[in-house]
Amino acid sequence: MPSSLRVLPFSKLTMATSMLLPTDPCHSCVELNTGAPMTAPTDLFHAIAQDLTALQDPDLILTGLVRRVRVALGTDLAYVSLNDAEGRETHIQFSDGVRTPGYAAIAMPIGTGVLGMAAAGVIAESPDYLPDLAKLHIADVDVAVNGEGVRAILGIPLRAGGEVVGALTVANRTPGSFTPDQRALLESAALIGSTAVEIYLLRRDIEQGRQELNLEVSRLRDLMSDTVAELRLARELVSVLVSGGGSADLMSTAAEALGGIVRFGDSGATADNAGRAVPLEGGGTIEFIGTDQEPTSDMVALVGAFVSTAALYENAIEDARHFQEIELVQRLVEPSTRTSGPALRTGLPGSGAYVVAVAEIDDPLVLRQAAARVRNALGSKALSAARHGHLIIIVRHGDDTLARAEEALSSSPYWGGVGTAETDADLSAACGESLMLATASRRLARRGRLHARTDLGVVAFAIGGTPEDAHRLIHSQLAPIISGTPRDVTLRDTALRYLDSQGSTGAVASQLHLHENTVRQRLSRLDDMLPGWRNGPRSLDTHLALRAEVLLEPHTSAIA
Repeated sequence: MPSSLRVLPFSKLTMATSMLLPTDPCHSCVELNTGAPMTAPTDLFHAIAQDLTALQDPDLILTGLVRRVRVALGTDLAYVSLNDAEGRETHIQFSDGVRTPGYAAIAMPIGTGVLGMAAAGVIAESPDYLPDLAKLHIADVDVAVNGEGVRAILGIPLRAGGEVVGALTVANRTPGSFTPDQRALLESAALIGSTAVEIYLLRRDIEQGRQELNLEVSRLRDLMSDTVAELRLARELVSVLVSGGGSADLMSTAAEALGGIVRFGDSGATADNAGRAVPLEGGGTIEFIGTDQEPTSDMVALVGAFVSTAALYENAIEDARHFQEIELVQRLVEPSTRTSGPALRTGLPGSGAYVVAVAEIDDPLVLRQAAARVRNALGSKALSAARHGHLIIIVRHGDDTLARAEEALSSSPYWGGVGTAETDADLSAACGESLMLATASRRLARRGRLHARTDLGVVAFAIGGTPEDAHRLIHSQLAPIISGTPRDVTLRDTALRYLDSQGSTGAVASQLHLHENTVRQRLSRLDDMLPGWRNGPRSLDTHLALRAEVLLEPHTSAIA
């Protein structure tokens, strides 16, 4: 290549071209607008062509293009914008001579102003842009133009592959028309500049494709790694089952593989922020906590499937082992419809009365675990069966067996009640009373204890007779507010809280998150509907009726 056509390195190109610029931009504009001499077109084209062949970075090619064009035409600014087809805008990407960030970041709607018209495929010019009413102005862009001090603008479309892809634009900070020679030179520069833009876009697409390919390769590599880990874990879990291991062994193997804790959890509980909980088919969850390796969804599903299968098998074995015991308990506590045949007997050692305990436990897995602990703790001294969310325990009265049962239940969340039966025939009634007391303890938020009738206090007398007696008391005291409307429910709740707190409106307001004036308004409404309800002996009757109404609300709990 002849030395006269050698391309300078970009750093030297910047220094060299900056030396060609006049020291007085305004003076340059005056000479330009009156037809000042310009760089010869052949020199400009040779320089741009050498950039295309010598520079590998498309950014450098287009940066060199705008600098060479600005120097060649003697303008204050030159810039290349590229079109965004989806956003219908053209964005300034490469510029030379621009002083303000706002102008360098212009995004012009295609078809507006000079830049937008050029980006739409039309040669556009304005000798003084801001007052030029023939152009469609954009307010934000006008602010940037004013801040840059731009007056005259000339834009030429850039085409690649038969489509307009942007614009090559020059501008001056003084008003005035561009000369025919300037227009001709800019049009010619745009032709060869289009090639530079096409190369830029092609290389940009190639780079984008390369990045996407790398991401896909990385994704496939991670997927393959996850798949290998899942297959390895599956083989280990199968090996546990083949060797006779159970659900505990499976979770231990999974924990070792994942480097953390894998354990049973409650259905209503969730693992902490460092873990995740996965529901099991038979109830309960598996919790993955603090694992070194973040388990994939397939790993979680895999462990869940193995543990669920093992747990269901273990439950079936447990039910089969205690089938006769479960069947006997169910028949003993069901209301008797037998009219002939021998009476059922518990078969428990000893003699005398019985104690029947009922524990309400919501989670099926926790219920089974509690039943297993009770059986292990009491052995042949008790009968027990888990039925429909309840654990029924029958023991002899008078020894420490019931205390041991309560201790075995202590690690489980439950609501409990106990009743007594003098004979085997009384077990059904005792179970019904225990169920009522368990439900009452839930309503009273008294969890973790087997409650006797005496634990309910005076309310036990209200609900201790027939249901008709209890409802008669409730209706006699609360008739005006006994309906199920939201208003009546709210008033009953407010009245009960008021009497429970010994007449403290502040305590009621705090519990209900209300202003005290709102509570006073409700109490005044209650005074109108239930005269004397909070005064003297009447307050005890009202309090008793309100508490009984809460305990006797319809519920879905059932044993049979």
